[in-house]
Amino acid sequence: MHPKSHRIKKLLVGLWFGWLSVAAFAQTAPPEEKGLWSPYRITPRVGAQHIDLSGEGWELSHRDQPVANNSELADRKDAFKISVPNSIHWAYYKAGKLPHPYYAKNSDQYKWVDEKAWYYRRTFPTPVNAAGNHVFLCFDGIDYFAKVWVNNTLVGSHEGMFGGPSVEISKLLKASGDNELVVEVRAGNWGNKATEIENLPRTSTGEYDMSKRKGFNPRASGKIIKPWVISGGSGCEMFFSVGMWQGVRLEIVPPYHLERPFLTTTSLSNGKASLHLSCEVLAETHSLNLQLHPWGNTQIHHYDGIVPGTSPANAALSVLIELVDKSGKVVITQEKPFKAFQGRTWLEEDLTVPNPKLWHPNGLGESYLYSMRVTLKKDRQVVDRLAFPVGIRTIERVATAGPRYADRWENWQFVVNGQKFFVKGMNFTPQDVLLDLPKERYRWTLEAAKRMGVQLIRIWGGGLLESDYLYEICNELGLMVWQDFPIGNQDTPLYPQPIWESQVVQNIVRLRNHPSLAVWCGGNEFNPYSHGNAATLGILERNLDVFDKSRLYVRTTPDDGSIHTYPDMDPAWYGVGYRYEPWISETGMHSMPEANLFYETVDNKEFVGLGKMWSKEFYQGHNEFIHHFTEYGPGRVPRMLSRASHIADITDPTIETITEASQVGAGEFYQVFSEKMQGNYPVTTGLMPWVFKRHWPVIAIQMMDWFGNAGAPYYFLKRTYEPTHIAVDLPRLLWKPGESITLATKITHSVPKAVPNARISLRIYDDSFKPLWQQERAANVAAGTSVSETKFGAYAIPADYRDRFLFVVAELRDAAGKLLSRSFYYPRSLSKLEEADFYQQYVSKPIPWPTLEKGPFLKPVVSKTGTTLALSVRSNEPLSAESSRIRVSVSNTGKTPAFMTKVDVLGTKRAIVASDNYTWLAPGETQEIELDVLWREPATRKNASLTVSAWNASATTAKLGQQ
Repeated sequence: MHPKSHRIKKLLVGLWFGWLSVAAFAQTAPPEEKGLWSPYRITPRVGAQHIDLSGEGWELSHRDQPVANNSELADRKDAFKISVPNSIHWAYYKAGKLPHPYYAKNSDQYKWVDEKAWYYRRTFPTPVNAAGNHVFLCFDGIDYFAKVWVNNTLVGSHEGMFGGPSVEISKLLKASGDNELVVEVRAGNWGNKATEIENLPRTSTGEYDMSKRKGFNPRASGKIIKPWVISGGSGCEMFFSVGMWQGVRLEIVPPYHLERPFLTTTSLSNGKASLHLSCEVLAETHSLNLQLHPWGNTQIHHYDGIVPGTSPANAALSVLIELVDKSGKVVITQEKPFKAFQGRTWLEEDLTVPNPKLWHPNGLGESYLYSMRVTLKKDRQVVDRLAFPVGIRTIERVATAGPRYADRWENWQFVVNGQKFFVKGMNFTPQDVLLDLPKERYRWTLEAAKRMGVQLIRIWGGGLLESDYLYEICNELGLMVWQDFPIGNQDTPLYPQPIWESQVVQNIVRLRNHPSLAVWCGGNEFNPYSHGNAATLGILERNLDVFDKSRLYVRTTPDDGSIHTYPDMDPAWYGVGYRYEPWISETGMHSMPEANLFYETVDNKEFVGLGKMWSKEFYQGHNEFIHHFTEYGPGRVPRMLSRASHIADITDPTIETITEASQVGAGEFYQVFSEKMQGNYPVTTGLMPWVFKRHWPVIAIQMMDWFGNAGAPYYFLKRTYEPTHIAVDLPRLLWKPGESITLATKITHSVPKAVPNARISLRIYDDSFKPLWQQERAANVAAGTSVSETKFGAYAIPADYRDRFLFVVAELRDAAGKLLSRSFYYPRSLSKLEEADFYQQYVSKPIPWPTLEKGPFLKPVVSKTGTTLALSVRSNEPLSAESSRIRVSVSNTGKTPAFMTKVDVLGTKRAIVASDNYTWLAPGETQEIELDVLWREPATRKNASLTVSAWNASATTAKLGQQ
């Protein structure tokens, strides 16, 4: 063979095997279809350069099979009008074609949705400024497989739900008139549907035998890069999302243009902020013509006879940079000529901001936002503009105070703008399992998190790379974000690497300018060191190194000194067993949402036998109830019911009794472990309980249900997240008669201002609220983050005080006598602890929380000693068409503390987030309580009434009327 022919053959063979290596990872499109996945995101423009194609004007239809050619596009079924973004499920519900997917077992009526090929269609006029410019058609999220046609021309196919495709379509547009856009969407489980869960056999314990489930496995998703919670994962087996879940836009971009700006705060010192701006300037090309790197084996950057990057662009360019404050005043402006080469050149500029206003996390100062405007001029004429929000801040981490005892050990002490503090966090799952994600839903949830005192939310790796709405609101509210990538509980050897990388890079670039973004994380509860995840994590880490060196990064959670733990024990053990843990990434306790949720979503005839949820036969006759129970299994139920059994008799409870008792039982658990971990500062420096809000109406661990109503655990944890909090450092919650309880308080403080000359009072009451013991101490609370301990000696429980509760109440007041913080507890003196074997087990190691089958039960005990309450409405302010803020005064007009005082709205469907609830109100005390109310049923809003009650006080009602 001729040497030249041999070289050509070798080259062709190499290209063939290089193509095969990519095909092995990707579900490659047929040769005539262009794969549209790209790492390069087209940055949204401003003004006339940006056209939003989201909203109304779309049509949805379907076929049993995807079209084989363009001529089949007209052969579609059941076309109807919709808006975008949406999922197919919600489109059918909102059009009135199917019932609510979360009510009863209506999900059964949607089982066919992921079996069809779906077609989104709309028309749009050719932009008036299209001539001579690039016109990019940009999709920000399609779940999961997609094809795109413009004016009956197939542009290509796409995979992956977290960004893209983006296509340059200027040559496909009509000179005038309307253009037709058609998008085919298929679910990620196309051709691989999982066995219906209710068709699986049950094991001897009454749980579904998941080992018998065939087809798509959310925890081993193969080539599909899709979070397991929205793909039939645990607690969501009845749903598999599909649809155009994010927006669609046109970006009109000139041949000379800007791309992907990146601003970082490099330092804060001497009243100045140093910033660095990096931005790409493209000349006579665009991003979709570029390649991040070759996939086959090659030298990446070498001399081949052509000197790269030295052909100057034939244009006089300048870049104008403006930093604008909230009032619209330009505080920094500079314009400089810019020498660009043909292709792509980076602008790198340092900026100095005198007397900057800083972005602080919630509770540590104002979350100030500037705007950055970057303008490209060609021959002194403006040709391109970009704008984005700016928060000037530094976020660092240094070593915690505790010992290091593992190879992998991160620095978990957060330092923001030079200030160390304990991070009060929460885990955050998707707002909706079927991806109905309006901005208003995010705002309601995130404002509730801010009011709770949350400073950081972790976007869980079993969920989403989140919507822009989330970050925009977090920027505003001062909520730092820990963003997991969507790898959850699995190995990923089959992830298609080009598609994974395109998702990774697009989202790094999309999110990196948000000041709220604090941490990147590989994902949730997977092994980043396994063979199956080596390539996946390698792609993530190398791109973070290229595109965002400024952020903190951890490979997974739990790892590097963070822990996930879900113990069934006395929560006081957190202060012992976890005293050397620097960071708690997940922990929590199950509870049931309020009874109203079940009355609305479950057949009320099933509210029988609820005390036997642990029975392996319980599923019989409770079809809808179990349908609304995340990860239902008889083995998971006792840890929830045992907590509830200390609150009420749950032998055969009503739905109202079991829901309230489980919430208060879980609330006590959250309160104690939060106080133990915060009181362990600076060894433990952060806490992220599981989980803030649920993604559909279910029984599960939660602060807030899917409707947006905050439950008792929200308020118990909220009180511990206040800026200055007093806690009683109880050694345990269960005692035997005659024992002495060692008493001490800890004040956790997290604000710059000190509290001098404060007073601590500690009181103990019996279960009829009779005072038994009282002491006071002086306290000086230091400025900044601090923990102050005060010892109070011991209280001896009377030897005959058996199977009864004690009430322990701590209060912190300032020098003027103003109440700054109060915490209350109800330890039990139980005859069960007089059993020597049980006592020894309980005090020597964590054991499962005992069930009290015969009591004492807290609520019936409390109700025996009554008081009276008064209620007055101070104001009722509309916040939007669907929400109001109501301010009320609640007074205890009796002589006994009001226990578990709760303000509620009755007579309509609503969700409530209050400034406090399930609280202690002393005799003669008046509290001002603020309620944000979401009116879920406008037609019955006129029937709404406001009520306040306590476990030992009858309800007092005030009519709200039409608002």
